[in-house]
Amino acid sequence: MEFVSPTPRGQVTIPKRIRDALCLSPKTKLRVYADGGKVVFEPVSPLETVLDTLEIEAREKGYTREDIEREVEVVRDRLMKKLYGE
Repeated sequence: MEFVSPTPRGQVTIPKRIRDALCLSPKTKLRVYADGGKVVFEPVSPLETVLDTLEIEAREKGYTREDIEREVEVVRDRLMKKLYGE
Protein backbone atom coordinates (compact mmCIF):
# COMPACT_ATOMS: atom_id res chain seq x y z
CA MET A 1 0.00 0.00 0.00
CA GLU A 2 1.26 3.44 -0.86
CA PHE A 3 -0.10 6.93 -0.38
CA VAL A 4 -0.25 9.71 -2.96
CA SER A 5 -1.66 13.22 -2.85
CA PRO A 6 -3.32 15.11 -5.69
CA THR A 7 -1.51 18.15 -7.02
CA PRO A 8 -3.37 21.48 -7.01
CA ARG A 9 -4.58 20.54 -10.53
CA GLY A 10 -5.91 17.17 -9.31
CA GLN A 11 -3.14 15.04 -10.82
CA VAL A 12 -1.82 11.95 -9.06
CA THR A 13 1.16 9.76 -9.79
CA ILE A 14 0.51 6.03 -9.89
CA PRO A 15 3.48 4.43 -8.11
CA LYS A 16 5.89 2.58 -10.41
CA ARG A 17 5.36 -0.74 -8.63
CA ILE A 18 1.64 -0.56 -9.43
CA ARG A 19 2.19 0.67 -13.01
CA ASP A 20 4.55 -2.26 -13.61
CA ALA A 21 2.21 -4.81 -12.02
CA LEU A 22 -0.68 -3.64 -14.24
CA CYS A 23 1.49 -3.08 -17.35
CA LEU A 24 0.44 0.57 -17.56
CA SER A 25 2.27 2.78 -20.03
CA PRO A 26 1.86 6.44 -20.98
CA LYS A 27 -0.41 5.23 -23.82
CA THR A 28 -2.76 3.32 -21.51
CA LYS A 29 -6.19 4.90 -21.26
CA LEU A 30 -7.79 4.82 -17.83
CA ARG A 31 -11.48 5.14 -17.00
CA VAL A 32 -11.83 7.21 -13.83
CA TYR A 33 -14.93 7.14 -11.67
CA ALA A 34 -16.11 7.41 -8.08
CA ASP A 35 -17.33 4.24 -6.38
CA GLY A 36 -18.80 5.18 -3.05
CA GLY A 37 -15.98 6.98 -1.25
CA LYS A 38 -13.28 5.65 -3.59
CA VAL A 39 -11.65 6.95 -6.75
CA VAL A 40 -11.14 4.11 -9.24
CA PHE A 41 -8.69 4.12 -12.16
CA GLU A 42 -9.52 1.27 -14.52
CA PRO A 43 -7.47 0.43 -17.64
CA VAL A 44 -9.52 0.18 -20.84
CA SER A 45 -8.57 -1.34 -24.16
CA PRO A 46 -8.08 0.90 -27.21
CA LEU A 47 -11.12 -0.76 -28.80
CA GLU A 48 -13.25 0.05 -25.77
CA THR A 49 -12.19 3.70 -26.04
CA VAL A 50 -13.28 3.78 -29.68
CA LEU A 51 -16.60 2.12 -28.83
CA ASP A 52 -17.29 4.62 -26.03
CA THR A 53 -16.63 7.50 -28.44
CA LEU A 54 -18.93 5.94 -31.05
CA GLU A 55 -21.66 5.42 -28.46
CA ILE A 56 -21.59 9.10 -27.55
CA GLU A 57 -21.74 10.14 -31.21
CA ALA A 58 -24.57 7.70 -31.95
CA ARG A 59 -26.64 9.04 -29.05
CA GLU A 60 -25.99 12.66 -30.07
CA LYS A 61 -27.06 11.95 -33.67
CA GLY A 62 -30.09 9.89 -32.67
CA TYR A 63 -29.07 6.69 -34.46
CA THR A 64 -31.36 3.72 -34.00
CA ARG A 65 -30.19 0.24 -33.09
CA GLU A 66 -30.87 -0.82 -36.67
CA ASP A 67 -28.74 2.07 -38.05
CA ILE A 68 -25.81 1.02 -35.87
CA GLU A 69 -26.14 -2.71 -36.65
CA ARG A 70 -26.23 -1.96 -40.39
CA GLU A 71 -23.14 0.26 -40.19
CA VAL A 72 -21.24 -2.24 -38.02
CA GLU A 73 -21.93 -4.97 -40.60
CA VAL A 74 -20.62 -2.80 -43.46
CA VAL A 75 -17.45 -1.88 -41.57
CA ARG A 76 -16.91 -5.47 -40.35
CA ASP A 77 -17.15 -6.80 -43.91
CA ARG A 78 -14.72 -4.15 -45.17
CA LEU A 79 -12.22 -4.99 -42.40
CA MET A 80 -12.43 -8.76 -43.01
CA LYS A 81 -11.82 -8.27 -46.73
CA LYS A 82 -8.88 -6.00 -46.00
CA LEU A 83 -7.35 -8.43 -43.50
CA TYR A 84 -8.16 -11.75 -45.14
CA GLY A 85 -9.12 -10.99 -48.75
CA GLU A 86 -12.29 -12.07 -50.49
